[in-house]
Amino acid sequence: MVARHWLALTIALYGALAATAAEAKTRASAQPVYRGCSHFIAPLCMGLTSRGKTYVLVGALPLVPPGQGVDVFGTVTGPSPCGTQIQVTSWRQNSRLRCTP
Repeated sequence: MVARHWLALTIALYGALAATAAEAKTRASAQPVYRGCSHFIAPLCMGLTSRGKTYVLVGALPLVPPGQGVDVFGTVTGPSPCGTQIQVTSWRQNSRLRCTP
């Protein structure tokens, strides 16, 4: 009876370690979809210019301030009225980029 409990505990421990390692590997390999300067796109869209192309940022919370260098994580979802859009899962400010307001 005691051996069965130790076996179950050992399996649960290894399962938890495997799940934690897989999550850490996924988090470590996360790369920005795009990196660039944020700006307004008329009339009501927030955009990002990266490598000469302009993308629309959709779903960014908190909102991305204009005139900032940002790294954007998410999925490119296709065309929209303001241009090609990125469904943003997260973003962070990139102080190494110099953007003109």
